[in-house]
Amino acid sequence: MSLVKNTVGILALTLLPYAVNANEAASILGDNDTLDCLIEPSEIVELGSSVPGLVDRLLVERNNFVNAGDIVAQLDSRVEQATLELALARAEIDTSLNLRRENAAFGLRTQKRNQKLFNESTISAQDMDKVKTETYIAQLQARQEEDNKRIAQLEAARAQQALERRTIRSPISGVIVERYKSIGEYIEAEPVYRIANLDPLHVELILPVEQLDTIQLGMKAQITLDIESQADTSHVAVVKSVDRVADAASGTFGVLLALPNAGMRIPSGVRCNLSFTEE
Repeated sequence: MSLVKNTVGILALTLLPYAVNANEAASILGDNDTLDCLIEPSEIVELGSSVPGLVDRLLVERNNFVNAGDIVAQLDSRVEQATLELALARAEIDTSLNLRRENAAFGLRTQKRNQKLFNESTISAQDMDKVKTETYIAQLQARQEEDNKRIAQLEAARAQQALERRTIRSPISGVIVERYKSIGEYIEAEPVYRIANLDPLHVELILPVEQLDTIQLGMKAQITLDIESQADTSHVAVVKSVDRVADAASGTFGVLLALPNAGMRIPSGVRCNLSFTEE
């Protein structure tokens, strides 16, 4: 009888890696195992500048929250600002363009009057050809000024982009974890801030490779924080990704779960306990 029980137990363990039903797999792991896990930010950005320069303004400090697109720092941009003002002034000047347009319009009126005289044989073909040529040149000069104005507008847009590159914006919504630079320091390739995205958080879990086929995307797990002072320590996370290549040295694989964190109530960088549920 004992031999039969042991054989059934061994058979159950042998079939565990081949479980394909999410509820069954969650039940097996959830009822019998509480697993150690780690809560980490879902994204960490070492934020720097696309161009070198001197730090002119720092608008946020450590532990401040920022939204994606917020300005967090500004490099010295006096030269770029002056270049932009000059480019805008050139793009807005219409004097030369208006002069060329008036000259072209006068050439057309002159050509029409001389065409009548030419039809009446009052002027020669040479004179008529000269009038047409002068009118055409005046039209080309007006078109040239229009092209110059368009180029001036493009130069102004380029100057605007050059000025914008002196502004450092946060690419994500998150919390300032570290400030590396101070006002007046020169930066080139090094970061100015470290920003962590805390909503959602990531829960990292390491499991034996024998359980690889028991974990499926979308499975839910109950997360309990390893902090006694935390009033509400129970949260629900969802499996986001499962490593398909195991670590041969340790015989383990990684599982990543997404943990919603509205209001930033759940701290990051803390250990936790995890148990899979059927729901």
